[in-house]
Amino acid sequence: MNIKSSLTLKFTAIVAAIILAFSIFTYQFSYLFRKNVFTNRLKTVSGKIVVNYLEEEKITPEVLQLLYAKQLNRFPNERLMIADEKYELVFASHPIIVNEIELLKNLYKDPRSIEINKGDTDIIAYSIPYAGKNFFVVNSAVDIAGYEKLKFLKFILIILTGTCIVLAAFSGWNFSKNALEPINNVIEEVSLINESNLNQRVSEGNGKDEIANLAITFNKMLARIEKSFIMQKLFVANASHEFRTPLTAMKGQIEVLLLKDRTKEEYISGFSSILEDIESQIELINSLSELAKANADFPNIYFAPISLVEVIMEAQEDLLKRKPNFKTSLDLEVIPEDENLIETLGDFSLLKSVFINLIDNACKFSPTHHCMVKVSFDKDSIITKIIDHGPGIDSHDLPNIFEPFFRSNDIRKINGYGIGLSLVKKTIEVHKGKIEVVSFPKQGTTMIVTLFNSRKLLEKETLELDLI
Repeated sequence: MNIKSSLTLKFTAIVAAIILAFSIFTYQFSYLFRKNVFTNRLKTVSGKIVVNYLEEEKITPEVLQLLYAKQLNRFPNERLMIADEKYELVFASHPIIVNEIELLKNLYKDPRSIEINKGDTDIIAYSIPYAGKNFFVVNSAVDIAGYEKLKFLKFILIILTGTCIVLAAFSGWNFSKNALEPINNVIEEVSLINESNLNQRVSEGNGKDEIANLAITFNKMLARIEKSFIMQKLFVANASHEFRTPLTAMKGQIEVLLLKDRTKEEYISGFSSILEDIESQIELINSLSELAKANADFPNIYFAPISLVEVIMEAQEDLLKRKPNFKTSLDLEVIPEDENLIETLGDFSLLKSVFINLIDNACKFSPTHHCMVKVSFDKDSIITKIIDHGPGIDSHDLPNIFEPFFRSNDIRKINGYGIGLSLVKKTIEVHKGKIEVVSFPKQGTTMIVTLFNSRKLLEKETLELDLI
């Protein structure tokens, strides 16, 4: 069952239940009202007869019988019986039947009023005190007019209930159709979107209701998917280029070596060049593996309190061991006495890899192979600036420097794959930090890494738990 049919059925069922409950209540209330009115009228008529008999001494039972027979406002099939407290019959409009005798006996035992309904006949039995004596009355009649009214009311209620249910079903169908129309429009628009037109977006309507929120959310998802597709295409194009170029070079070197016999030195030189290319490819593959882990948010990552100063110092030491021609300067501001202000929660090896990449890039692109590392502290964060005096980055390239395989045309002659900064950004985001770039052509570049200190991170986690 689709949503439209389900909504229609539920709406109709709710309206039908309300109307049925109202109709039943109306009918029952009318039934009780008829009964009370009719029994009160019976008591009024029979009470007048008893009072006339008691107040008028000259009225004999025969005269009373005649008066009763001539009464104009009698009810259909009316029966009246009056007895005194000596169990003697004072008046009977018809021959007494067993039920009436039983009612009299019950009145003698308990003089409280009795009201009984048998079929379409209403029977009342009650006592009338007069001049220190009790008189007992049993009166019954058929309320033809009342039952005709109830019958008509029942017919009207059935017709109205059926009509209202049909109208509710029709209204519910139209209501659900109109309510779901925006969703159907979204479905139609979404069905037209495929991998070839991911730039297309869904109409967001008035931008305020739930359907608009759904469309806005879907458009945001489309934007992320479009970006992922673009990244994937760029990745495939760049990766294929990075693999194809060195493999082509290795193939050419091997073919040259195989053209004729070579000296030992020529073979050693050729194979050494091929080995360098192979090691370069291994390094590229390792970088791609790290990038894949980063995109999976680094599974099995372990966060612990670590000193960021120690991370930076070890990163410098490891980098200088591998590249002794690089030079770095570390500038520390006043180090706080509180360890929580100089520590952050993170993975030591991942953060170390971040600063190795950043310092390596700064030294590599600086003409003197020298960079400055400045570390400062505030109450919430640890700010690290890696400063070089290289060629800088053009403003149109700045938005793309963290994209995998992106390399500016100005630095293509320098070895690299354009993967390092992608890993750096992803790693810093996993550590809930941020990285900013300030660069001007021919003036150098400053990478600014901001990480929360342990105290701030613990406060945030406590706040999140309290909110949960």
